[in-house]
Amino acid sequence: MKKNVYMIIVAIFLSLGLAACSSDSQTTTKGEAVTSESSEPLTDSEFKKMLSNPDQYKGSKVVFYGTVFVDPEKDDNGTYLQVFDKNDNNLIIAIEDPNLEVEVDDIVKVKGAVKGVFEGENAFGATIEAPAISAVSVEVTDYATAFAPAIQSIEVNEKQEQSGYVITLEKVEIAEKETRAYISITNDSQDQINFYSFNSKLIIGSDQYEENDGYHYPDIPSEILPGVTVKGIVAFPAIDKDVENLKFHFEGYSENYDIEIVLKEVRKDKV
Repeated sequence: MKKNVYMIIVAIFLSLGLAACSSDSQTTTKGEAVTSESSEPLTDSEFKKMLSNPDQYKGSKVVFYGTVFVDPEKDDNGTYLQVFDKNDNNLIIAIEDPNLEVEVDDIVKVKGAVKGVFEGENAFGATIEAPAISAVSVEVTDYATAFAPAIQSIEVNEKQEQSGYVITLEKVEIAEKETRAYISITNDSQDQINFYSFNSKLIIGSDQYEENDGYHYPDIPSEILPGVTVKGIVAFPAIDKDVENLKFHFEGYSENYDIEIVLKEVRKDKV
């Protein structure tokens, strides 16, 4: 029978295909640059108002995050993106950089200015109307930074080692939307070891939390070969940022049925 390795620590991310159509009140974003008329970017409330009437905010600076949801288009003058912001609003982005490295599903931070309304057709012939942004920078980032920033970060660096199975809880981040446990696993044994994130638990007092859907983050491999180290994030539901005691429960398994595994605990009184 397989022996379980337990770790309990109390401690403490349409091809654009857009054919531009322009008129006096509607402009394309390709090949044109704008200069902001104000020194500060739009606030969140102003940004929401801009989405419904971009022409009223022409020249206004913006800084926001978005997810690229169609293949970027390029020409000699620049790169053109179609993104969803955090509230799933569609925006068209143009930047004078034909060598920008960005792909579908990338999360980007956009700095630029409002150009007005873009109107065009997608690859299927449907009409597209969306706010057009002339960007001065487009930076690829990650889900946690863009949509679930940490409001508290706790360095832990607690390690458990059992029969060559080494797991370290490196850091915990508490965000408004979720709680993230950053872990690393090293296989110092001679046999394959296994880790299944769906068996992870977060325990606070008498409450137990299961793993969140972690599709925003790279998967931690379930099979780890000898000599290999892997890192990843296990996400849990949001918790009270003022909680004093957290318990993380991770499980692992060895392919060697004969090894003896001893339960260990590392405890800390407060986060």
